[in-house]
Amino acid sequence: MSDLRQRSGFERLLSLFTSVRAGEGRCVALLCLQAFLLMVAYYLIRPVREALILTEGDPEIRSYAVGVQAAILILVIPAYGALVRHANPGGVYRRVNLLFVFNLLIFFVLGQAGYRFGFVFFVWASIFAVMAVTQFWAFATDLFNAHAGQRLFGIIAIGVSAGAWVGSRLAQAGFEAVGPYGLMLASALVLTIVIGLGARARVRVPAPARAEDAPAPVPNSGRTARWLGGFAVIGRSRYLVGIAALVVLINWITSTGDYVLSCWLIEVARLEAPGTQGVFIGRFMGSFYSTITLIGFLIQLLLVSRIIQFAGLARALLVTPVALVVGFLLLGILPVFLLLQSVLVMQRSLDYSLLNTARNALLLPASRDVKYQAKTAIDTFFYRGGDLLSTLAIFAGVRLFDEGYQQFVWMILVLCITLALVAWLVGREYSRRYGAAAGSGSGGAQGGVGPRAVLAQ
Repeated sequence: MSDLRQRSGFERLLSLFTSVRAGEGRCVALLCLQAFLLMVAYYLIRPVREALILTEGDPEIRSYAVGVQAAILILVIPAYGALVRHANPGGVYRRVNLLFVFNLLIFFVLGQAGYRFGFVFFVWASIFAVMAVTQFWAFATDLFNAHAGQRLFGIIAIGVSAGAWVGSRLAQAGFEAVGPYGLMLASALVLTIVIGLGARARVRVPAPARAEDAPAPVPNSGRTARWLGGFAVIGRSRYLVGIAALVVLINWITSTGDYVLSCWLIEVARLEAPGTQGVFIGRFMGSFYSTITLIGFLIQLLLVSRIIQFAGLARALLVTPVALVVGFLLLGILPVFLLLQSVLVMQRSLDYSLLNTARNALLLPASRDVKYQAKTAIDTFFYRGGDLLSTLAIFAGVRLFDEGYQQFVWMILVLCITLALVAWLVGREYSRRYGAAAGSGSGGAQGGVGPRAVLAQ
């Protein structure tokens, strides 16, 4: 009752969606604003990325960029690991974002001078997209202990959904007004504001919600481990290998689902709108992604925090894979285009909201090496690895089988079953490690040393 009286009006408003305690409102607001602005910064340059590479090259050149991204990330991740080892967490977050701002200013100057760099900018923007969001969630997990993070991450992630929607709308209007290079400059300005908000958010975390001090670093196995950076951290832990597998599988499913949708949509467009197929496809995709954005936002706002709080993180992690197994099984039995739309909307909406929030919360009790180095490797290299596996599977499947694209629905179903199994194993490991740690000391709810000590490896 005393906590209820101490809460501000904003904190009481947030309590309609999750459990918020006195003193947490300002920090949540700052982090939600950071997430919002970060997504605005990315979505301002997303159409620039597409426009430059398609006007200076072609779709084939664009497809090659995926492989180039993965190759570059193999070099970036060890370099990032070296930065993490030699800087405090707040410094890592600030320096990486400052580097992105500096890059955007360079691209702006080169663009104004008339240089063509569509391919390079596409690769850079794709890496920025995954690293910037990864850095934000690493920073957020470094602020809160596990109990507070599980309550609050669902609300903080609302900023991600809202920022994506607002950023895409601003980019649509701004592209004609200021052009591609003006949007680069605007993105750099927004990202600069994000950097300033980071330091303020750290000091606003109340003591009961604050993450405990990091334990002493675990010694590396030598120069090779230091060179490998986040890859070495992941390789030492089957728990982290499982989380990496989750990311690979969900992105493999997403990319293959996009291929099935594209093939099916072309056939529907030929039947429904002969002669105006481009207009039909454009309108369909606009409606499709708007629906995903809206449903994902509503799930994030109304359900995510409640599911994690009342079902627990391990069970929340299983909701999306189980729903996908049911959806793609129905689609395999009843191959109807409307059902395909519904299943893919469900998959994207749950992935962007519930699964993404639960996956980020898995690292709340982890060490800083895991939160920064391993998470960056997982959300960049392994994320793009799912794209590459999907490309290879489609390339092989098209040439080996003659039944058409619907065969890939059954392949996706197998991937969804595998995803459910991996999610169950990761959730069980989280419960085993975190439960054992919480029971071994008194610091569980108040940010004691138990959970992080157990999950440091």
